[in-house]
Amino acid sequence: MTTAAEPARRIVVAPLGPANRAAVMTFLEARQDRPRTAEYRRWRYEACPAMEAVVAMAGDECIGTMFALRRRYRTPEGLRDCLEPFEWHASEAWRAQAPGLRIVQQFMRREVPVVAVAGTDVAAGLLVKLKWSPLASTQRHVLPLTGRFLRNRGRSALVASAFDVLGRSVFHPRRPRRSAVALEPAATIAPAAVALAERQLRFGLMRIPDPAFVRWLGSAPASVGHYLTFHLRVGEELAGWIFARVFSHRRQMIGELLEVFLADEHRAHYGAAVAQASAALAACDVDALVATTTCSDTIAALRAIRFRPDDRRPGFAWWGRAPFREARVLLDGALADHAFFPTQTSGGAAWLGEDDAAP
Repeated sequence: MTTAAEPARRIVVAPLGPANRAAVMTFLEARQDRPRTAEYRRWRYEACPAMEAVVAMAGDECIGTMFALRRRYRTPEGLRDCLEPFEWHASEAWRAQAPGLRIVQQFMRREVPVVAVAGTDVAAGLLVKLKWSPLASTQRHVLPLTGRFLRNRGRSALVASAFDVLGRSVFHPRRPRRSAVALEPAATIAPAAVALAERQLRFGLMRIPDPAFVRWLGSAPASVGHYLTFHLRVGEELAGWIFARVFSHRRQMIGELLEVFLADEHRAHYGAAVAQASAALAACDVDALVATTTCSDTIAALRAIRFRPDDRRPGFAWWGRAPFREARVLLDGALADHAFFPTQTSGGAAWLGEDDAAP
């Protein structure tokens, strides 16, 4: 194993490709217990139509990574391709040679803007030092539905039992008795929904939905979870969409609202739309519902049905030599790898029967 005292090998920063993919998977799997099946590895590292990565190699050993999704955004300058980075890791043994810094600087030298939410305080601090422009912070909201979820969050067994007896009927979301907006299950995001995002005026920075990316998520192994797409209709008119995921994590089931959007003229329907989608996810027998966003309309709708504020993470943008022009920003739970992380552990994936695909 390489150590800080053995820096003889030269660091090479290069794109992810067939020559280094196995070393990169080994590096990442050592840092996060994730599925090791052939099916998951193909899906995660090869099949995504919007994914790329820059990695730091010391000989045949991977010592740093940064992945990114190429996504279309509405920006203050019009429609532009942007990168959403994630999986930013560096080997502690090579810390003195700063492989993580080299990788992020490689992204910064490109002409493509970068939109990110810092997953750790260390990452946020480094982006500040690199003079990335601060964006609105995402706010995560949680709605507990079982005592098991509260127990896993550190509450006492007594509180968890009391919640199961008294709290579930109070917190369980219900569909509105009457609503002008209808929730319609769909196989993927419709082209008309893409057009809604492109013409909206509320947000100066907003990701445009990508049907090909949604289809890739829908093809994920069972260890990643199950994805649900809903179109929102007011009468015969397509008014917006909701994209969601149901997945298992730490022996509990989570339902997550990843994207929630209604066209400018239909903002009054956020409450009914979020309530209906939350009720649909709760019917999947989940232990909690989760949603992350910067949208004030979505946040108000979540709080109206007893979602509670949880974690807050800062957003950043790298816009090249010029700072990002200030604008209202929509960041949500579908940014970067948030839509497919966390996953089942390698052992959990095996229990789901995926181990028969392992190499």
